[in-house]
Amino acid sequence: MRKRYQRFSKENFKPEEKSSEEPVKTPSKSKKRIKIRAKHFILIVAFIVLAALCYVGIGSIGAANNILAQDISFSSLLRQNSLKQTDGVTNVLLLGKGGSNHPGGQLTDTIMLARIRSSDKKIALVSVPRDLLVTIPGNGQVRVNEAYALGFNEEKDQDRKSDAGAKAASAVIEKTLALPVHYYTVVDFMGFKDLVNALGGITINVEKALDDPYYPRDYFTDNGYVKTEAYAPLHIKAGIQKMDGETALKYSRSRETTSDFDRARRQQQVLYAIKEKALSIGVLSNPVKMNNIFKSLGIHIRTNFNANELKDLLRIFENISKDKIVNKVLDNSEGGLLESSSEGFYHLVPKSGNFLQVQKAVKNVFDDEEAVLTMVDVEVYNGTSTVGLAGKLADALKEAGFNVTKIENAEKMYENTTIYDGTNSSTTYQKVKDLVGTATRSALDQKGTIKIYVGSNYGS
Repeated sequence: MRKRYQRFSKENFKPEEKSSEEPVKTPSKSKKRIKIRAKHFILIVAFIVLAALCYVGIGSIGAANNILAQDISFSSLLRQNSLKQTDGVTNVLLLGKGGSNHPGGQLTDTIMLARIRSSDKKIALVSVPRDLLVTIPGNGQVRVNEAYALGFNEEKDQDRKSDAGAKAASAVIEKTLALPVHYYTVVDFMGFKDLVNALGGITINVEKALDDPYYPRDYFTDNGYVKTEAYAPLHIKAGIQKMDGETALKYSRSRETTSDFDRARRQQQVLYAIKEKALSIGVLSNPVKMNNIFKSLGIHIRTNFNANELKDLLRIFENISKDKIVNKVLDNSEGGLLESSSEGFYHLVPKSGNFLQVQKAVKNVFDDEEAVLTMVDVEVYNGTSTVGLAGKLADALKEAGFNVTKIENAEKMYENTTIYDGTNSSTTYQKVKDLVGTATRSALDQKGTIKIYVGSNYGS
């Protein structure tokens, strides 16, 4: 058997005055009882509502204090805060780790920098490969996924270990990418699984079937994640899939038959699905649901957002559509900025010899045309009797960086090729148009999606 190796968030109202000459009527006893009962009923209802609000509020605060680096109280919720920014952008470091009971559980094999631009409500997700070689004072050159573990292990206070690790990782990312890290969020396997389950699962459009014969037969108990030496072959079909927490974790972790870079893209896809599910079921505006999620996450997630900053962040998320999200994976592809090296141990380094080009790419990620294209869903329909036209066009779109999610025959024949555009982006449309050729453009009430119906004039 193949041996497995594992590397180490009003005017006042006055009633009309009665004339003093008007006789005063004494209410009957039955009317008095009705008024008294009505008053009691109103007081009881008010008390129940107040008690319920207090229960939810106190419960949420108590649970949230296990997650937030800075404890919160009712008074702190009344204060006004705004998200920290630099040049109008808030940077959040997202770290994923195995956690307790997992070999190398403090190694952050998932590292993303979320850049949030509130002016136009855009988010850029930049995935940093775990094998990127960085320099850490006192430790020399190590892989970037070790930064959190080093800070975590050096801290003696058990309650401060997670924050110490996150601060150490933030410092390394700041130096490497030449950008400030305003906030961090750390989650382990158990927390990720519980979060997805608390949302009732998520829906993912699996672009290509995922087969991994070497996925570990690890499992979860009430005490956390348990590793075994056996395998549990993983197969996830292509197409729209509903995933529970465990399946979503497997989809995010698998890399044996793909690559770290493919895995990073899937992780970005999962993050978006979590955001969409949370909004669709009203979690962000429902204190009871938020309370349940806080309780389920417990010690498995940590962030340095305070309560008001989280509220500001959630308000931004509520208004971000798919076409406002930019995805960027730092990789060693032909057009990538990194290259692999096996000198001493496997790692990745900048092709240019320093991080200047990488820093420039991350700083200007909102203007990275290729990164923007990855979040545009393109559907291609063959509206002709010629077999294979939709597939041919789909291949060209994929090569250009588009995310083709569907290739099918149209329900009717089309004389003219038609592009239904839901991106509201002239740049994106023009790139599609250059590949399609002669075509008619129509609006599509489906944000972040382009539907192309190939007509008989295709190729003319």
